Amino acid sequence: MIDRRFLLISDFAELKKEGERLKVIKGSHVSTIPIRYIEAIVVMGRISFTGEAINLALRSNVPVFFMSKFGKPKGLLIPQLLTSKYNARLKQYEIFKKNRPAVAGRIILEKISNIEKNFNIELNSLKSQIKKAETLESIMGVEGIASRAMFEKFKENIKGSRIEFNGRNYYPPADRTNALLSLAYTFTYFLALPLIIFMGYDPYISFLHSKRGKHLSFCSDIVEPVRPLVTKKLETPIITEVFSKKDFIKENNGFYLKKESLPKFLNWFESIKEDVIISLKSSILLVEEIIR
Repeated sequence: MIDRRFLLISDFAELKKEGERLKVIKGSHVSTIPIRYIEAIVVMGRISFTGEAINLALRSNVPVFFMSKFGKPKGLLIPQLLTSKYNARLKQYEIFKKNRPAVAGRIILEKISNIEKNFNIELNSLKSQIKKAETLESIMGVEGIASRAMFEKFKENIKGSRIEFNGRNYYPPADRTNALLSLAYTFTYFLALPLIIFMGYDPYISFLHSKRGKHLSFCSDIVEPVRPLVTKKLETPIITEVFSKKDFIKENNGFYLKKESLPKFLNWFESIKEDVIISLKSSILLVEEIIR
């Protein structure tokens, strides 16, 4: 069985067709990948994609997702054969109407387990509470306690770093570390979209989060169990001072990464992308087991 994977390509790359292979050119680096090894293609930022390369992808039933360099979806090309996965969506709608808390609880149970694994803390009492919870409100209450425990450990682990962290906050991020966390979570959230669509689900029908405006609420559901991994991965560039205070700007009482410092972030995110994609897939499969 061929091990197929999502191909994530960021800014200033050129994609061409070379036989039955996709040729990726980025600066002086050139690589070719057999199209049969690619499950889907996600391109971020300014990418040159030849018509022949697009035709190769579509002919091989490989969807192409176009995103901005900040991770915001711009559009997608999906081969017609992939649109027939309606059974997954029907089951998703059915469980949404009948038993949201069952799926929501399982999502948060997995998140708590991943907090334990990534941060080496014991949260058995919270897992017991989740198993007994019957409403979304009670599930979210336990999730809040688990998240606070994770960020306390995260704060302890990066103690002494030059960019401060005073606890998780956002809208706007009150310090530089929170700016990085928000950006990392946003990229993970948007990366969940092509996976969800590819696996046949509706990104707007969720079990844990509520739909508001253009919010891709099922993406938020899927990201919850992945947050501990992304949070843990961010410790290294903070501790090793990949990011410094000069990389941020303060606007409207919040901190944000400067545009000229974005390549640093993209390089870091690219280094963890495979782990993130694997974790996102596991999160979707977890939900799939329940609603199947």
